[in-house]
Amino acid sequence: MLNYKTGIQKFILDRITQINDEIIINDPEYKELTAKSLELSKKYSDKLTTEDKEVIYEQEDTWTAQLCRHEEIIYAEALKDGILFGYLVALVWQGGEIKV
Repeated sequence: MLNYKTGIQKFILDRITQINDEIIINDPEYKELTAKSLELSKKYSDKLTTEDKEVIYEQEDTWTAQLCRHEEIIYAEALKDGILFGYLVALVWQGGEIKV
């Protein structure tokens, strides 16, 4: 069942995916950092045992998931701030007053 909470969450995840697919992957700095990360990963990966590689890959997957969650939270909070700001601007534009 789609409700306010799941609707907003779906919008956020869809928008994050769109930003990734259309903007981030084309960013030169992001591409440079990705290449450097892959280069470093290959350097240490070549020196590890299969068991050690599995532990490192699990750690990298966990770190990546943590970073993705971090970005999702920041985006969600910024979206809420933007909605509130838009409401306040519209209120003032229409002659309303904000009492602080």
